[in-house]
Amino acid sequence: MMSFEIGDITPNTPHLFADLAELLVLVDPNGRGWIHKNDLLDWRNYANTSLEEVDDEEEEAKKMDLLGGGAARRHEREESQLEDVWIQLEYRSGAMRKYYPFKVKGDKLHVCESFHIYQRVYRLLLACSRLRSFDRKSGIRQRWAKAFASLSCLALRGLMPNHAALRIFDANSEDRRNYYSTDFRKALLKLAEDLAFKPNEEECKKAGPSGDGGIDLVGVVDFGDGAIGSFAIVGQCGAQEKEWPSKKLEASPVNFRNYMNVLFDWPSIMFTPVCYRSATGEWVDNQSTTGVLLADRLRILLMLDKAEAWNSVAQAEWLSSFEQEFAKMKYEA
Repeated sequence: MMSFEIGDITPNTPHLFADLAELLVLVDPNGRGWIHKNDLLDWRNYANTSLEEVDDEEEEAKKMDLLGGGAARRHEREESQLEDVWIQLEYRSGAMRKYYPFKVKGDKLHVCESFHIYQRVYRLLLACSRLRSFDRKSGIRQRWAKAFASLSCLALRGLMPNHAALRIFDANSEDRRNYYSTDFRKALLKLAEDLAFKPNEEECKKAGPSGDGGIDLVGVVDFGDGAIGSFAIVGQCGAQEKEWPSKKLEASPVNFRNYMNVLFDWPSIMFTPVCYRSATGEWVDNQSTTGVLLADRLRILLMLDKAEAWNSVAQAEWLSSFEQEFAKMKYEA
C-alpha cells in the first residue's frame, strides 16, 4: 500500500488549496467519489498551516481577538477561504472543459465516472503538482517527475514543427544515455553541435561529469547547412508545488555562454504541472513568469492538443505505470 498524506496546507493560496481538494476527491478517503465544501473545512482545521502562511494566520487571529467576536470572525475568514477555492474550481471547470475530470455541483466536487485520456493526463499533472503528499520511500516522486518530463517533451511538439528533433537532456534520461552521453562534459559538446554554436571545449571540461546544467528539454530545427545557429527551444521541467519559479531561468542561454559561443539567445520555456491561475484565468503572480515562457497545467494540455499527441501519451508506459501506482494510494491521517 502507498500512502497519501495531506501535509501542510495553504489556505490563503486558492490555486494550491484547490489542488488539494481535487486530490482528496481522487484518493477518496470517505469512499463517496465527492467531497463537500465542509469536508474541506474539516481538513483545513485538522492540518497544519504551511510555514509560508502561518504568520499571516496568526496575525489575522490577533486582529480578530482585538476586534472582538473572535470565533465568529474566524469562521467568516474560513468561509471566505473556502469560497475562494470553490471559485477557483468553477473557473477550472469552465476553462479546462474536456480535460477536467471533476464536476462542481453546488457545494460538492464530484469525480467523473470514467476518464478519457484527457482526464487521465490531468490526473498525472495534478499528482505531480503536489508530490510532497505522496509516499516518500517508494520512489514514486522521482518516477512521476520523470513521467512529467516525458509528457512535457510531447507537449513541446505543440510549439515546434514536425521535423524538429525533441529530446530530454535530463541527466537520468534515455536521451542522455543514448544520444548526448551521461558525461555532462560530452553532452555539452553534443548540445553545442545541435544548436550549431561553436563550443568552448576548455570550459566544458571544467563543468564536471555529472548533472544537466539546468536543461531538461531541447527542441531543435537543424538547417544542416553548416552555418552558425539552429532554431531551438530549450526547457526546464519543475514538478514542484511552490519551488518551480526558482528554476525558471536555469535553461536561459545566459547560463551557457561560457560553454559555447551563443550568437543569439534561444527562447526558453518553463513547464510546471501547477495550474498557476487566479479565478480570472490570469497568472497568480506575473513576477514568477518573467524571463521565460510559462507552460502551466492548462497550457500543457492545450499544447498536447496542438501536437496531436494523445495517442502517444495513451500508449506511454510511464502513464500506465503512474496509473497503477496511483490506484494503490490510500489516505493516511
